[in-house]
Amino acid sequence: MTMSPLHPDHLAPGNQVGPWRILELLGGGGGGRLFKVEREEHPGRPFTLKVALRPAGQHEQEEEDADGRVSREAAIHMAYDTGLKVHALDHWLGPSGYLYFVTDYVEGETFTEWCWRVKPTAARLLDVFTEVVRLVDKLHRRQLCHRDLKGANILIRKEDGQPVLIDFGVARQPGMATLTVGVPPTSPHLLPPESLTFLAEGSWKEGAAFEPGPAGDLYALGALLYEALTDGYAFDPTLPYDKLVLAIATKVPAAPHVLNPRVPRALGDIALRLLAKHPEDRYAGTEALLQALWDAAKEKKKPEWQVSLEPPLPEEVGTSETPIESDSERSEAPTATEEDTPEDDFQSRPAVPTPGWTRGRAVAWALCGALAVFLALWLALSMLAPSFEKGSSLVPTPTVSALRRLPLARHVAALVCATAGLACPSVPTRPDSGVPCPEASTQAMFQRLKLRKPLKAVIDINQPGDQSQVGTYQAGPVVGRIVGYSWADPALPDGTLLYGRLWMGPGIYDHGEEAVIIRYTEARLPDGSTYPVCIVLGGGDGRVPKLPGSDSGSAVLPRELPAVAVWSWP
Repeated sequence: MTMSPLHPDHLAPGNQVGPWRILELLGGGGGGRLFKVEREEHPGRPFTLKVALRPAGQHEQEEEDADGRVSREAAIHMAYDTGLKVHALDHWLGPSGYLYFVTDYVEGETFTEWCWRVKPTAARLLDVFTEVVRLVDKLHRRQLCHRDLKGANILIRKEDGQPVLIDFGVARQPGMATLTVGVPPTSPHLLPPESLTFLAEGSWKEGAAFEPGPAGDLYALGALLYEALTDGYAFDPTLPYDKLVLAIATKVPAAPHVLNPRVPRALGDIALRLLAKHPEDRYAGTEALLQALWDAAKEKKKPEWQVSLEPPLPEEVGTSETPIESDSERSEAPTATEEDTPEDDFQSRPAVPTPGWTRGRAVAWALCGALAVFLALWLALSMLAPSFEKGSSLVPTPTVSALRRLPLARHVAALVCATAGLACPSVPTRPDSGVPCPEASTQAMFQRLKLRKPLKAVIDINQPGDQSQVGTYQAGPVVGRIVGYSWADPALPDGTLLYGRLWMGPGIYDHGEEAVIIRYTEARLPDGSTYPVCIVLGGGDGRVPKLPGSDSGSAVLPRELPAVAVWSWP
């Protein structure tokens, strides 16, 4: 008997939210989940449904409360001309359930995904970015600040290539009621320097709220343009928070044309001015910014503006018959050709073990069997051997020390099996380290998908909640999900499912603390294509410390963690 979903994270295609049928997950963040839906009585016409992650009425004193943010976003769409019409506003699972609203569906991709797919010229990027600024200018003329401008919150419409702003959950006007304490809940690496000054002053401890105003949106536009020009970030989002804050407050980002020689100087200078440390050093407003963009556009017919902005890449990392284990080995490895890896190998069918990997498994099976026979024979002879008189050297009597060496031999056999990925009875309760990833996985991650940027993932979609909550996990299979942030690698888009396993056996530690290991070996993208992967959670060392409340059989962990594609299991 199939249980009806009781939380937005459990909604799947075919489920109903009121009269709306779920077609697919589109993404979402801390405020809610986005779904493509259709009306039950009018199938075929798509809409977008956003549903809060918490029931109505909970955490009323926080603007970050999912219900409050979704309610505010629906109100802004209805009160302002955002380009998206609201078709429904209701609660799922009763009046005290989860608030949702339905708007027009925009077929397209995020600004970040568009940059990666199109690899636009400077002239084309200038046109699209100018349209984004016009949308922001339209809001600012009505004293409405978006406060969360980033690539993931801008859709490029497939129909005409025009941008559409989304996610108004934290937008507000001066004087509009707000319960936000501190700074708006945006990505930390996008916080303007003046917000850090506010935090340092400490008035937020007494309930004060930071008002970034139009200058905050201008700063976010600078970060957006900088990322599009350099394929990087003004400030590294993976830095520890204290180092990230210090960098934002003191470091001037490298000029875009220095990082990417294909960037026209005029466009890079605009990005840097928008990222100025002091609000008064940025443009006076969106009108002044539009004028600067207009002036820059006078040059866009020049040849250098007609070249793709994709930064020149270093030599592609190739593969050899032996999976690559170190940076030095990677740089010397030959690059695989298209004949080596047909286009559909990683998109239309599951990974097939390579002949070398199959031979390795066969050898491992043989070694497992040989060791098992040897151990059984040794034990039998030891137990049945007669006692000889002192001085005889034909067959030694089994000693206590000899029997104690049996577990070591068993562990050797188990290691052989585990190294080849075999399900032997004596496989250790923790996975092995230093084992190279299969060649099919490294090719899929680094050649086909070209993973280069950081990732973040939900540990297991079967445990509902939002990123501010912790979860309790047991050892065994897990199904993770990539979470799409503006700085995340769009090669694995928001909603990509990761299939893997969590270990918490004895002997797993991180800097002296009990930890778990979470590894994923398959990725399923929203378009249905699957890829073999080697992805670990918690950073490059592949260990996630347990939080207070954990015990020997369960681990309390954050719901979301950094995800890293690796060449060998750490």
